Amino acid sequence: MKKILFVALAAVMCMTSCASKKVAAPAKNPGYSRVEIEVPCKEYGFDNSDYFRAAGTATAVNQQNARKAALQNAKSMIREKLGGFVSGLSTDYSRNVAGEAQASKVQNIIEGEFATLVEKELNDAEQTCEKGFVLQDGLFEYWLAIQIPKKKLVEDLTSRLSQNEELEIEFNRDQFRKYAEEKIKAMKEAQNK
Repeated sequence: MKKILFVALAAVMCMTSCASKKVAAPAKNPGYSRVEIEVPCKEYGFDNSDYFRAAGTATAVNQQNARKAALQNAKSMIREKLGGFVSGLSTDYSRNVAGEAQASKVQNIIEGEFATLVEKELNDAEQTCEKGFVLQDGLFEYWLAIQIPKKKLVEDLTSRLSQNEELEIEFNRDQFRKYAEEKIKAMKEAQNK
């Protein structure tokens, strides 16, 4: 009986001592607080008058995978930016030059050529910033920024379109370049507001 009483007493003492070692959750601060973080490659992540730019970040267990994912994220951001640019450009140009009857066909040709060109340009994109970190938990974090020259992109697209045999209208290089430059200028003005 003494043994059972001793075991029961030891179990109660163990439970009490273990429970007292629990760390209480910190009390919520009634005021809102925030901590600013430093964003690597931030200065290279925004478009300017000469370049479409983007910065991507990724975390992975492998350094090479983190770098590759950061690059893919930066490329994805530029694709997204260029999607709006080319959509507006192709719509304006096709309606004003081709007329309503052929606008859809011309717009599809422009967007198709542009999609092919963007992939080429993204593969040749200039890397402007790269920073890698090892985190406390052993993961790798990468930040990478790239840029594509706006003027070269318009020139290359103009050249590709002028060689496209599917265009049934006479492609006007100067007029297309003018539309593209106006679109870039409007984007720049919108950014400065």
